[in-house]
Amino acid sequence: MADPYFTEIKYRGGADDDFIEVAVVAGTDVSNIQIVVYHPSGDVRSINNVGVYQDTVAGKDVYSLAGVGVHMNGAVALVVDGVVIDFVSFDNVVTPHEGPADGMTSTQIGSTGNNQNASVQLDNNGDWTTGGLNEGTIPCFLAGTLIATKRGEVAVEDLRPGDMVVVRDGGFAPVRWIGSVTADARGPNREQNAPVCIPRGAMGRNMPARDLYVSPNHRIWMRDAAFEMFFAEREVLIPAKHLVGWKGIKQVAYVPEPEYFHVLFDSHQIIMSDGMLTESFHPGEITIDQFEHEARDELLRLFPELITLASYGDTARRCLKSYEVPLALEAKSAA
Repeated sequence: MADPYFTEIKYRGGADDDFIEVAVVAGTDVSNIQIVVYHPSGDVRSINNVGVYQDTVAGKDVYSLAGVGVHMNGAVALVVDGVVIDFVSFDNVVTPHEGPADGMTSTQIGSTGNNQNASVQLDNNGDWTTGGLNEGTIPCFLAGTLIATKRGEVAVEDLRPGDMVVVRDGGFAPVRWIGSVTADARGPNREQNAPVCIPRGAMGRNMPARDLYVSPNHRIWMRDAAFEMFFAEREVLIPAKHLVGWKGIKQVAYVPEPEYFHVLFDSHQIIMSDGMLTESFHPGEITIDQFEHEARDELLRLFPELITLASYGDTARRCLKSYEVPLALEAKSAA
């Protein structure tokens, strides 16, 4: 049986935002696998299991261990039955003097520098790269969300390729692809997959026009003159999960198996959903892999450039980092 391996590690920023992803052959018993986090000094910081199951991708079960502090000059060991099978670090080399990696020297796999909204990631060629965070769910709308189109509001599940959707930049844009996924939002998967509800009128009069439900990573458009002073932009995008607790926005537990729909255009767009501006789907390397094979193949036939992803283009607006969100909400609240 093939060994488990690290696929993504976020280590910059607050300890609660750090995470470590591991992939194993689908169906593998992971009870004998540990993730050992080391301080820069070589002391053991924590000994952990592999975390919470996320998805099965191309025959691999993916687990994510969240909330563990990973120091930029520290290291992380992947241990199976007490044997270290991988030992990696980022901005420094670590040689532990205790724990399973005692006497070993870590392998530096890359650095995200000062970017707190990036991680080190294993690409399709088995090489470590740095990029935007890929942990978590695909940004998408819950079934039943009404999308503004040229022919009026249409439930997202009833949209079809070619439908002309109202967009903030340019009037209308044709839908190129619609995908869907049913998620497990029960028990330990709740935080990753349960919908975030933005109550009617939370963002202003009829914004949204009715309760809007999106996946936790779906980004919401916000605008304020004060943002220009803080972020050099008046309009920004904020993941819904970072709005929880503000203006009555909450993550709900009453949708145990949400069916999410994602809408793709030729470029990233800001669209009207249930009367409020939010983002369309912007593909990323890991989220592409999360699709079922048939859906992924269809998407890549339409957008072959997504194999490399670089040519899809930037997001439609600046996406705020988690540590920037409180500043934005304070500015909005003071307005």
